[in-house]
Amino acid sequence: MRGLQRSNRKKTKRRLLAVGVIAAIAISAALWSSLQSAKAASGRVNTVFLAGEQPQGELKMSAPERYGGHVRKVVYLTFDDGPSPYQEKILDILEQNSIKATFFMIGTNIPVYEKSVKRLVKAGHYPGLHSMTHNYKKLYTEGQIVAEMQQVQGIVQQVTGMQVHLTRCPYGSMPGLTEALRKQMADAGLREWDWTVDSLDWKLPGNPGAVIQNVVAASTRNREVILLHEKPQSVQALQPIIDELRKKGYEFEVYDEAAHVPINFWHDERL
Repeated sequence: MRGLQRSNRKKTKRRLLAVGVIAAIAISAALWSSLQSAKAASGRVNTVFLAGEQPQGELKMSAPERYGGHVRKVVYLTFDDGPSPYQEKILDILEQNSIKATFFMIGTNIPVYEKSVKRLVKAGHYPGLHSMTHNYKKLYTEGQIVAEMQQVQGIVQQVTGMQVHLTRCPYGSMPGLTEALRKQMADAGLREWDWTVDSLDWKLPGNPGAVIQNVVAASTRNREVILLHEKPQSVQALQPIIDELRKKGYEFEVYDEAAHVPINFWHDERL
């Protein structure tokens, strides 16, 4: 009888030991699964955060640089030296493509093409300032840049009802726009936009293919400001430029005073 009792006790101990081992294994498995789930959740949180980050690039825009996890590529088409006989055709092409652009206009030309300028503003394009004379000596050597830009500002306001502040200095802001002149511009509430891509269209009459090549090849950054002029070759090149830039993933935007970003060769934040 005692032998039987000892045998039963041994069997009971073995059963308890087996149960304990199984329980330990189950607990370990549960802990491991919980740890892996936590790591996965942590990874998912980081991914969502990165996809939703707002841009911190050098050009701050009203729209995010990243949208839906994708980097936005934005281009601003800008046209100098108008208004001209070619402005209406440019506006036609832009309208056909649902694109808004920025036009830097010479004050003495505006009364001649007043109808075109009014159409430009009504369509949502921006009427920028490009001096009265386009004369380097008068603007920079004689220091008349601010006075001339204010004259154009008044003409634009008279014709369109808009008071605008964005200028493009003829020939670009460097080297003519000295520190003293930049201070005058800032004090007058004027802003300056140069460009990031020069089409060189002004010296390529009869060669729209070269204008297209210059623009498309140089457009490589996420944001580009493209310099064009109101010239026949520019009109001929415009639709192919739009098509090729869209193939490269670019969206088109117009200058917005409420979301101004300094884009000048001096990197002067005042302008």
